[in-house]
Amino acid sequence: MRLNLNSTEESDIKEECLDGIKAKTGLVRVNDSNRGSLTVRLVLTLECLKLQKQEVVDNHHSSSSSSSEDTVDNYQPSPNYYLRYVTVARKNGSLGISVKGGQENSLPILISRIPEGGAAYHTKRLFVGDAIIKVNDQLITNACHDAALHILRNSGNHVTLLVKHYKAAAPFLLGGRGNGSKNNNNNGESDTEDGPWMDYLIIPLMMGYVTRYVQGTDKLRRNGFEVHGMNDLNSTIIHCDNVKSLSEWVKLISENIANLSEIQIKLYNLNFGINEKIEYMGWVNEGVLNNNHPWQSYCARFMIIRGRDVLLFDTPPMSITEWLDCGVVYKLYESMLRLVKDAENVDQRQNCFLLQTSNGVSRYFSMETKQGLLDVQCAWHRSICTSMMHIKSRTFYVLFGNNQQPSNLILDWDNGFTLYDNWTNSNVWTYKFSELRGSSDDHISRLKLHFNDNGCIETKELVCQDLQSLLFCVHAFLTAKVVSVDPSYLNIEGIQQL
Repeated sequence: MRLNLNSTEESDIKEECLDGIKAKTGLVRVNDSNRGSLTVRLVLTLECLKLQKQEVVDNHHSSSSSSSEDTVDNYQPSPNYYLRYVTVARKNGSLGISVKGGQENSLPILISRIPEGGAAYHTKRLFVGDAIIKVNDQLITNACHDAALHILRNSGNHVTLLVKHYKAAAPFLLGGRGNGSKNNNNNGESDTEDGPWMDYLIIPLMMGYVTRYVQGTDKLRRNGFEVHGMNDLNSTIIHCDNVKSLSEWVKLISENIANLSEIQIKLYNLNFGINEKIEYMGWVNEGVLNNNHPWQSYCARFMIIRGRDVLLFDTPPMSITEWLDCGVVYKLYESMLRLVKDAENVDQRQNCFLLQTSNGVSRYFSMETKQGLLDVQCAWHRSICTSMMHIKSRTFYVLFGNNQQPSNLILDWDNGFTLYDNWTNSNVWTYKFSELRGSSDDHISRLKLHFNDNGCIETKELVCQDLQSLLFCVHAFLTAKVVSVDPSYLNIEGIQQL
């Protein structure tokens, strides 16, 4: 069923206390293979997302179906109420009315019962004998009974009814009440009440994720989102009636997942040394080229940034063995994370970044939100800083000068750049990281480093067969230095690449 996504309605998400637990609740829709579009209640707690169906309670055999006060006079409106609009706010998902009639009975859709305490009862403007002409401006005068029920049940949380009162119908509709007899249902009456909400799908949020994108593509769902549990055991597609509810549900679920991940990271880090701590753990979407198509598809990857490594899994690791068996591990100081500018995006997916390694591997990833992208970048920089402070120095074999003198270029946390002559066993020159003004290379082996030397630019030319590793390591040291002297660097939106 196609939803009319309303951008003007307010969010219908409420905060309730269910069984002593605070939860966010609201009505949404899911697709049922047997029943089509189905209205369900979404219940979001700190740890899980529940989808609930409402049981239907038959009132034909209810001992409390009437009282001595249910007379015709008690169900009659004033003369001014014969044609009117009435807005009903659902109570616990129910409109609080029962209806009879339909095209198959040559009758309009008539309100046959208004249970005391229900949503319709509290309006004081709906009465037994009212014929429902429109539901949210949708005519139902020619609708059959089942079609009218479907429209009423799937009309949102705030339903505007256009009704007209038929005084002559009220005695007929109220007939049989209070005499203890069973109602004859040949008139197409749906004399039912909505019963309790029962869980039918529970999705644990720990290590789960939520996405607005159609799975594997760069296309956003117009009116829905998808929630996946850990290892994809439980997942569902949820549709919302208005934009505000859609945005708020995605935000609330994402925040709960992030909070659970943060707790799990802290628990894991109790077992790790300070140089091995996890800085990031969560899902990313990797663009994968498909030889059979001219575009790329997307696969969910579980990314962990820990210590000096970035690890990629198909599913979250649940044991030490799975941690150790990770098939994709890159060293942070041999890699580079680069944010992709909007103009550089390869398709309609936003919030993208490249993970490039010194051996030529380049992987393209997308995040659901801008904040998610910044979280990955900040975690990367924190790990880079911790790693480089712990590693202290890295040495690269290079050739220096016109005579291609065999030397070692030492990158040192405290001393910066030092060229060590292997023949004379002495330092040729030393510059601090802060004295580097720029660099250029031929993408093969030649590198020029431009330093500030007492107000002048001094260029040092080197030849290094492992040029990409050297460049990435220089970038890692420079990033770590910036972070170490200015921790607020991590909190600035839109961090610029060095």
